[in-house]
Amino acid sequence: MSPSPRRYMELEVSLASENPARAASLDYLEVEFHEPLADEVVGEIFPTAVLPGEATEFSYFVLPKRTSGFDQLMMAASAPMQFKKVLVSEKLTEAEVEETEEGFQVKFPRPIRQRELVELRFTSAVFLQATRFDVFLVDSGQEELGRQAVEPGDAAPEVESSTNVVSLPVSTRLFANAALDTRVLTPNGDGRNDVLVVSVDLVNVLEQRPLRMLVFDLSGRLLGEVEGKGLAGHRELIWDGQDSSGRLVVPGLYLLELHVEGDAGVEKMRWGVSVVY
Repeated sequence: MSPSPRRYMELEVSLASENPARAASLDYLEVEFHEPLADEVVGEIFPTAVLPGEATEFSYFVLPKRTSGFDQLMMAASAPMQFKKVLVSEKLTEAEVEETEEGFQVKFPRPIRQRELVELRFTSAVFLQATRFDVFLVDSGQEELGRQAVEPGDAAPEVESSTNVVSLPVSTRLFANAALDTRVLTPNGDGRNDVLVVSVDLVNVLEQRPLRMLVFDLSGRLLGEVEGKGLAGHRELIWDGQDSSGRLVVPGLYLLELHVEGDAGVEKMRWGVSVVY
């Protein structure tokens, strides 16, 4: 039992021995804990439903209902985030913002007290269903104690959320916002349309999967292939008009096929492009 907001803890210990005749053993376990920064703090995000790959401005509300004070908030998510502004009790507040590997950290000029509503505004593009945005309390005077998670709940009564999870429309498609930068490729070295760029947002691709762009002539003969990174997020593949042997293809019409291998099969998209030089 712990007096913090967490009632239980679960530990997993792996024991190994380099001597096959001796087994490793655990003699004792010591746990040190400290009083929480807040006995009760809740947070919620809005909006909670967005389109895949579309840059959206979010608000994350944090309400400490019982706290002795803290002066930092740390935000973490699997989606890229860009901080916009922070409000305390609906008033714009100047704060020091630092980017982190997980997101960003906001340092307030004074401690946040009980019942002060904090609103973090930021932009992000979501590529995974049920993407979770986590916020943690940090106190500059007790940074060695780590951070305390904000629990999902009703922080702002005017916002219907009470969650820190953002969802996407239910769909089995892995491609979104696919587009070509040009339909006419002119690889003559003049700096204009010398390459063709296919941009696409991969949605709900949790593990590395093959993402490829295949180039066919109108008879269906495979001429070349471009490989990319098959993970959720914005991706771009570039074709410079060359075949698999490094020679420029002859002027004419060609088919580009973009596909990624999913659990249910291969998802494909096709475009017709012209090569002129």
